[in-house]
Parts: sequence; structure tokens; C-alpha cells
Amino acid sequence: MKRAMLFLSVLVLALAGTVQAQNTYVLLEEGFEGLPLGPNVEEGVSGDAVWTNIPPAGWFSDNSDVPGVGDPITDGVTEWAGWAFANKAWWTETAGDQNRSQFTLGQGTVAIADGDEWDDAAHPDVPSTGTYDVWLHTAPIDISNAKPGTIQLKFDSSWRPEYDDDYHQTANIRVFFDGGEPIEILRWESDSASPNFKNDTTNETITLDIANPAGAQSMVIIFGYFDAGNDWWWAIDNILVTGQWSGIRAYNPSPATGSVEVPVRTTLGWTAGEFVGGLSPKHRIILSDDVDTVTGGTAIVATQDATSFDATGLLQYETTYYWRVDEANSVRGWDEGGIWRFTTESLAYVVEGIAVTTNAASDETAPPENTINGSGLDENDQHSTRTADMWLGTPGEEPVWLVYEFDRVYKLYQMLAWNYNSEFETILGFGLKDVTVEYSQDGAEWTALGDVEFAKATSTATYAANTTVDFGGVAAKFVRLTINSGWGATGKFGLSEVRFLFIPAHAQQPQPADGATDVEIDATLTWRGGREAVTHEVYLSTDAQAVADGAALAGSVGAASYQPALMDFATTYYWRVDEVNEAASPSMWDGTVWSFMTAEYAVVDGFESYTDDIDAGEAIFDTWLDGWVNNTGSTVGYLNAPFAEKAIVHSGRQSMPLQYDNTTSPFYSEAERVFDAAEDWTVGGADSVNLYFRGVAENSAEMLYVALEDSAGATATIVHADAEAIQVAEWQQWRIPLSDFGGVNASRVKAVTIGVGNRTSPTAGGTGIVYIDDVGFGRPATEQ
Repeated sequence: MKRAMLFLSVLVLALAGTVQAQNTYVLLEEGFEGLPLGPNVEEGVSGDAVWTNIPPAGWFSDNSDVPGVGDPITDGVTEWAGWAFANKAWWTETAGDQNRSQFTLGQGTVAIADGDEWDDAAHPDVPSTGTYDVWLHTAPIDISNAKPGTIQLKFDSSWRPEYDDDYHQTANIRVFFDGGEPIEILRWESDSASPNFKNDTTNETITLDIANPAGAQSMVIIFGYFDAGNDWWWAIDNILVTGQWSGIRAYNPSPATGSVEVPVRTTLGWTAGEFVGGLSPKHRIILSDDVDTVTGGTAIVATQDATSFDATGLLQYETTYYWRVDEANSVRGWDEGGIWRFTTESLAYVVEGIAVTTNAASDETAPPENTINGSGLDENDQHSTRTADMWLGTPGEEPVWLVYEFDRVYKLYQMLAWNYNSEFETILGFGLKDVTVEYSQDGAEWTALGDVEFAKATSTATYAANTTVDFGGVAAKFVRLTINSGWGATGKFGLSEVRFLFIPAHAQQPQPADGATDVEIDATLTWRGGREAVTHEVYLSTDAQAVADGAALAGSVGAASYQPALMDFATTYYWRVDEVNEAASPSMWDGTVWSFMTAEYAVVDGFESYTDDIDAGEAIFDTWLDGWVNNTGSTVGYLNAPFAEKAIVHSGRQSMPLQYDNTTSPFYSEAERVFDAAEDWTVGGADSVNLYFRGVAENSAEMLYVALEDSAGATATIVHADAEAIQVAEWQQWRIPLSDFGGVNASRVKAVTIGVGNRTSPTAGGTGIVYIDDVGFGRPATEQ
């Protein structure tokens, strides 16, 4: 009550500008964690999955103004020749830190423009040939449901500038609506004399208001870093764009607008508008691959009450669809929805990782691998006339064959072939003509697909594949091409390229991803199902061989998800999914064995959910009760918003600041959290409590302690062994065996208390502050 009265005057002033939380919705959320990372290229610290320059789907990274870009020899350090997306820890290490580690708000993969690191390898002179200018564009953001002037951009930033006569490192953010002119909403400059000067700020959260105009349907945000050279960097993470919902239109489409690779068997979903109320039908769904018919409202596929629509049977492969949902209105009839779009999956995909052998004597400069490595193909899949980009072989006594081996059995769709394409091919005739095509699952038993005549190449640099072999969905791991004749009589045979396409019959895209770590013990396993699967047989075990042998069947499910029983902490699990359709041949497609490792600890409180909304009871001190309630010397959170600590964090975006004053009675300070229902802290083989704490050097030396209370009221307190630990300005892990909490039933934990001082024998002490983060329970990996 006392703290609420203290904040009352602040709240009265703040409420006038408060945005109604229930009217705010997410327009874009991007933390870059879904990007597949590859190995380092030129940086000195090696890593298999540390970096990529490919942005999220629909985004665009413009590095065209980077001096020397396009040539790995002269583009500076390749990893930084434009906006990069890199593992933050790897970036920090390979760059020699230089305060990059201070970006604690950034986690995992972050977006980075780093002129300092880029400059460490050869590139054209800067600034005489231009400066380091890079731009990162978001995908178009659907803002059709946002009230005018209500959009907000929030992101975490690490900015370290440098200014000299040659380099004037600058950053800005621009937005444009519906393809209009960009509007600058932020500008930072490294020149201390500039009104836009921004000094070193290597760890902060930026919040910007965006004045979206009435009627705007789409918005793109551009992050720019320019006029730079051998300066420092700008890194960003955790981008969040929100707006106030207009309340009229449907919103929150699924799939999200701009999505790609959407299955043709999919269900569309959305959140209803505010005014549909008791009307029926509530929603009118308009769907077509013709945007004009969606705009005109003529492509109506359903009117209904439900907020989902099964579009199976209406969608074709590799097609962009436009759709909208109109909402019923008792006054106006129908409120037209904004237009969303998605693109469906491809019918077939390219087989990767192929090996090739031949019984012919291949020319040294024209090996058979040239037929599968893409050599000679340009971005338009047109083949060159360079003979070093092709295969050329001389037959022996037997008919010449080429055998292609895949990494697994695939449901083959087609083979595309580019014949031998030297500039003199019309005279030489090295290209294949009559070819017998066979396939096999084991490389021993072969089935003939048929005899095919390969078309002649054109002997031009614009030559596209002109032979297509249909496999009709056969199951094959090997394909053999037996050459019966060529187009000439020279005694040699040649081929430029082949490409095999498959229909995805196997389970793919596992979540957790293969090799993932820190997976929650109650995680749901999901995947993208095979194209024709009816049921999915899930195998799961800590024994990899049992999964590989099919001896660890966990269950058979109809949807592409499986919820296992609670798993153990710090344990590696193996799993696979076999796709089954008894009406097809083959009836089963064996899955790949994937793995993941569960987290060592479950986080009971990472302090991420707390806000500054006192009225809603969401402030950190509304859950962690301090001296304002328990009459100890503690204060949880700060007196002014933001109440949680935003910069000094172990992980995530917030930690708990626990201030203590033990100079007066009762001479100890503590914060207590009481759970609504007793919690079981023994699940998953858990054997310990875990938390992280950090002090400051100016703290008085006092004992840190943790107490547990069970649902029966039994309590036990464990004291840290080092009173000076809270004077260390670094994060420290404190793991306490559950067995140390004698008499407390760890399967019925009702409350946890964190304190500073001597709870049992209080004596006068000092003052200070301790930061707490990631309170939880589990088991360390070393105990396996």
C-alpha cells in the first residue's frame, strides 16, 4: 500500500499518454534466431555455424555501396562486407571484443554493421573510392489494421562511433509507406559537433514512435550505417514493431503475410475484428492468385463464423496467393480487410549432396563431378561453353555409364539435363544421344525407367536444360545413365550438368532443430510432414542406436507434432519420424535420426514478464515482495520506471535489482516470491536450485542466502560461503543441491526467498545492491 501511494502522483501524470495494452498488437518481431548460420570465411576464429549475410525471408540487405563488394579479394573482410547476421559471442571473440561484449541485450544471433572489422582486409581506398555504406530493409509490414500515428519501433542497440577526417560514421532509420518516399525517424552521427551526435552507447533499448498515416497499408523500415570506413560498429537485435489495433478489421493472419513455402494443405487463420459480436456470418474470406479479384472482392470462397478456414484443395504449388477477411458490421454490412499474401511450396526440390562415378576414362580437366557441381551454370541456369565446366570421357570395352548416388532414398520427380555444350559441339557431337535410365534403392538391384534421347546442346552461353526425364515418384537412392550412343562418331562422350528433383516425402524441418541445445524438458516435437503422409511414427530415446533401429517407438500421431512425457535435464535425446501412407507405394519413408540436448536448468523466473504497469499488478515488486511488505531492509526494483534492471542482465532483457539496507532493524533484507500453486522442483531428474547473481564493488560484505518453503510450511535456508561474493561486479552462478534444504519437500515448493544478511542471527550491516537473474532448478550436465 505504501509503495502504491508513493507512485500515485507519477501514475496520474503518465496515464494521460498510456496506450491501452489490450489494443496494442505486434506487427513485426524479429530476433534473427531462425537464420541458418554457416562457417567463417576470412575471420580468424573458426566456427561451423557463426555467420551469414542472408537476411530473414522478405528482408533485403543492400551492400552495393561497399567498396570492392562482389570480389572476395577486394571486398574487405568478407563476413562484414554488408550487414551481417552473426553469433554474438563469436563476433565478440573474433573482433577482439573492444567493448562488443557489453551488448548484453543482444542474444544469440544479432545483426551487425562493422566497419572496423571490415577494414581489416584488402579493399579499395576509402574514402577516395567511396565509403562503407550498408542498408538493411525489413520485409513489407502489414499495417492496415493499425490506427494512424500509433506505430512504435523498439529494438536493442550497440553503437560505438568514431569520427576523423576520412570517416564520418553515421546511422539512421527510415520508413516508407506503400512505396512512398522514405522518412527519416532517427539519425546518429559520430561528429561531436553535430546536433545528432551519439556517443558510445553499447547496450541500450531504443524506442521510436512512427507516425503512420491514415490509410497506409504497408511499411518498410530501413536501418542504415554509412559514411563509414575504419570506424567501429552498429549492432541491433530484438526488433519489435507494435501498433494500436483499429478494432474494425481482422488481423494477425496465419500464415503471416509474405510467408513462403506454405504447404498447399494449409488452414488459414486470423483474429476477429472487434465489432462482429453476435452477428452471423461473421467473416467473409476472399482468396485468389489474382490480386485484382481480391481487391475487388469477387473471389469469395466462404462466409462463416469460425476464425479459421481450411484452404486444402484450393491451392496450387509455387503460386502466390492474395487473401483478405472482411468482418461483419451491423451498420455498414462488411468492413473490408487488408490484403495479405503468401507463396505456396514448390512441387519438387533439388537433391543436394550427390556423388558420381563412371567407368569411362575421364579427361583430367573434365571430371564427372562437373555434371553435379553447378560449374558453368549462371544465375539463370544457362550453361557456359567452357569445356572445363563439363564432363568428357573415353569409353572402354563396356558401355559407358554414369552412376549418381544420393545421401538417402528419395521420391524422384524429374531429372533435368544439359548436354555437352562446347562451342564446337555441333561439329564434334560429344553430347549424349541414346541413354538408358535405371534406378535403384541399394545400388545392386536395378529397375529400368526407360530409354531416353538426350537433346543436342546449342553451343551458346545461353544454353538452358533441354532434356527432362520424368521419374514419376519412384523411390531411388541411385540413378544409372548407360550411354548407348552420342551425337557424333568421335568415340568420346560428354555431358554438362544434370539436376535431380524430388518430392518431399520424408519428415523435415525438425523443431527442436537437429543438434539444438538448451531445449526445455517439456518441449513439443514438431516437424514438416512428408507430402503424402497420413500418420507419423515417432521414435524417441536417449539411445541413438535404438532410434536408428526402429526399436524406440514413442507413438503414432496424425498431426506433425508430438508431446513426449517430461524429459530429463541435461540429457541428449535422439528422435526420428517415419512418414506412413498405407495406400501408397512405398508405404513408409524412413526418417533421419535427429538429436537435441535438454537444458541443464528450467528457469522459474527470468524476470522477463514484468512490466511497468502497476495497475495491472505486473511490476516486479508485485511478485517479489520486499521490505515495503515484509518489513525487512530490502527494495525490489527501482522507484521510477523502468522498475526492472534493463542493462545489467545475465540473459534476456531484464534482471531483478535487490537493494539492501541492513543498517537498521531487522538487519537483514529479503525478497520473497510465493507461487499460486506448489511447484515440483524434482521433475526431470532435478537435484539442485540454480540462480545467477552479481554485485558491485561498493557493496558491504554480507551473506547472500536462499530459502525454500514447501506447501506444509517447512523451511530451510542456505547461505553463500563467501560474504565478499556480492562485491564482485560479474555474474556468478550459484548452484545449491536440493538435498541441502533439509526437511523441505522439493516436490511441493510454495515460496522462494532471496536475501542479504544474517536471517537467523541478525546484526547491523551495511548497504548495497545485488542483481538476480535466471532463478530455477535442474541438473548440471556433468552429473550424467
